[in-house]
Amino acid sequence: MKDGLNDIKGLVARIRDAVKYVRSSPQREQRFKSCVQKERINHKSSLCLDVQTRWNSTFLMLNTALKFQKAFERFENEDPHFCLELNDIPPTTKDWDDTRHFTSFLEKFYDATVHLSGSLYVISTMYFTEVCAIEGFLSECIKSLHPSLNVMAMKIKSKFDKYWGKIEKVNMLLIFVVLDPYCKLRYVSFCYSELYEASTVTELTKKVREALNQIYDEYQKLEFGMCSSSSQTCVEVDQPISGASKQLVSLKSKFQKHLAQEECDGGKSYANKYLEDACEKEGPNSHFEILNRWNVNSSRYKILSQVARDIFTIPVSNGGARNLI
Repeated sequence: MKDGLNDIKGLVARIRDAVKYVRSSPQREQRFKSCVQKERINHKSSLCLDVQTRWNSTFLMLNTALKFQKAFERFENEDPHFCLELNDIPPTTKDWDDTRHFTSFLEKFYDATVHLSGSLYVISTMYFTEVCAIEGFLSECIKSLHPSLNVMAMKIKSKFDKYWGKIEKVNMLLIFVVLDPYCKLRYVSFCYSELYEASTVTELTKKVREALNQIYDEYQKLEFGMCSSSSQTCVEVDQPISGASKQLVSLKSKFQKHLAQEECDGGKSYANKYLEDACEKEGPNSHFEILNRWNVNSSRYKILSQVARDIFTIPVSNGGARNLI
């Protein structure tokens, strides 16, 4: 995002200087408020300066300043020192029009960072939707007739493709989405079909299915080891050690091992069965209910529920909101 903003640094600097001038003294702020009242601007937000190394704060500064465009234009006429302090280059009408385009563009990325930095809901299942939406949005912006917006979109898309554009580099954290009972593999396939060719989608879904089966196998081995250990302990404590009973114990022990091995051999079918089941219908608070849904289904999909429990504790990012995009 920082690279994209470099293309409009002159525009950003002019608006930043205008905001800085207004905020530089209580008297100027009061005169500016008078202009706001005369223009009948009812926004409750106030002007804010950005931290130049944080693109999201630059977006907030531009977005807020844009709401007071008419007040700035009146202030320019009423304050004789305004243009002098800004070296006779205050924000022009074209600057405001361009700002309107750019803030509309940046808002998509800002909203994504807000969604993915939440702490009261499972965000790991949301990142895929945001990534697909951003890719589609960038592709549309590249077709824009606005030259500067077109160039910015191409630069950001180039960087986006560096991380997400090649199928072999796709992060297998897509397992997050697959373990969402409201999405599963169907959602991954649907979203990518909107962006890529059918052969690419098939290859990706195959990789995701294989990754889920591999994880399932590892968890099943652990479960099999625990069950075997528990079974042996019970035999040693509870069973008598007579000759006939030893043979009975041996048969029962072998049968338990046989059942566990049978389940292990057919383990992939359990994972595949989950994927083939219909997706659950999504409600207004579904993102709050994912862990609860797995808790309810733990008897049906015992091992997959353990996988989901561990997977959903992994954060999408360990950085702050400004570092997500």
